[in-house]
Amino acid sequence: MLFVSCENEDIQSNPKLCSDEYFYYSGGSKTFLKHSLNEVWIVFKQSDLTGELAKSILEKYSFISTDNISSDSFSGKTLAIINENCNCSDFKNYLEELNKDNEISSATPVFYLSDVDPMSYWILLSEVLTKNDNERITESEFVEYAETLNLELIESNYSTQHFKVKDVETGFEALEIANEIYESGKAQYSHPNFIAHMTLF
Repeated sequence: MLFVSCENEDIQSNPKLCSDEYFYYSGGSKTFLKHSLNEVWIVFKQSDLTGELAKSILEKYSFISTDNISSDSFSGKTLAIINENCNCSDFKNYLEELNKDNEISSATPVFYLSDVDPMSYWILLSEVLTKNDNERITESEFVEYAETLNLELIESNYSTQHFKVKDVETGFEALEIANEIYESGKAQYSHPNFIAHMTLF
């Protein structure tokens, strides 16, 4: 399994959450999540663009604040803050609008595992991690099946696969596709890739 984990100081301490509940499969059981209504994870198509250029791209959208983007250093990814009050439906519309931008690779929601713990953030990436069930389907057949679900293979090792979502429209695709694959019975595990807070002991 590949987990991308980090501690992000920009994550807001008291996020406003959508009441809709989502889930992903972890260890055969469902882990439930709710997404923030004021945070969006944005990955730009140009990974080496400057913070100044990122700001200019996002300034087209009146509902996005660019105050947290540094002009000095930028990695092609950012946590964008929605500066307007919105409901669950508005938030989804904002994601769809951002995902239509030719300069944005993906705009995805920031989920939380807890309503009260600001460090329980779970940033959805447009990637899916799987391990096919060799007793049910060969790896090559599984990859072909996954590609019919809007996935593209990035890497495969020892019957484990790392896919990316080919066409991002809603921002929720990785979560929905990962669940669909797990429920098909073709995979031992299937879950979205994500960024989460990790505490080292």
